[in-house]
Amino acid sequence: MEAFMMVLDKVIDSMIKLEAEWERIENTHSDYLDEHYRLSSDWRETVHQMMEWRNQIREE
Repeated sequence: MEAFMMVLDKVIDSMIKLEAEWERIENTHSDYLDEHYRLSSDWRETVHQMMEWRNQIREE
């Protein structure tokens, strides 16, 4: 379980970094990127949900 939690931490960190990069290029590249992946979900919400899930796992 420890290895899983370490990987989950890395995923959350990576998603936070990806969101920061997205915000940096959103105005200039969102149309192009949206052609290849529908960016309809809110990254912050997704990361927040993963963080809550991680915290629930740790509490058990």
